[in-house]
Amino acid sequence: MAVLSCFTLSAQDYGNAVPDTSGNPLSDEDVQSIIMLKTILNDKPAYELYRTENMWTFLKLETSTGKIWQVQYAVGDGDAFETVLSDVSLAFDGVEINGRFRLYPTDNIYNFILLDTSVGSVYQVQWSHEPENRMVVPIYQY
Repeated sequence: MAVLSCFTLSAQDYGNAVPDTSGNPLSDEDVQSIIMLKTILNDKPAYELYRTENMWTFLKLETSTGKIWQVQYAVGDGDAFETVLSDVSLAFDGVEINGRFRLYPTDNIYNFILLDTSVGSVYQVQWSHEPENRMVVPIYQY
């Protein structure tokens, strides 16, 4: 937060400035500097690939939101594809930081557990070659 104040106070060109949440103007250059600083400070990857027990299938996780895709590769003229398992952000508090979500395999080759490392929420992730068998569902406490 101190870094943001430093950028705001050092801005001299207010021509194309956009207000930040405190009402102080930020220039386009300041906004780009903040984005670059955020990227440098958070060195965790935006995406990770997780191997399944099926040699052709991986799961691609967007680590900041929990969004997941099933990725299948092929050799030659095979059936390579990428399809959505979940395209809804699970960072319900709006804090989308790289590395927030992680996948853990289970003994069932089609199922993984998705963990929100920030708040502890867990989800069952099931991949499949049949679209009707793909899912990401919350695991609730009782």
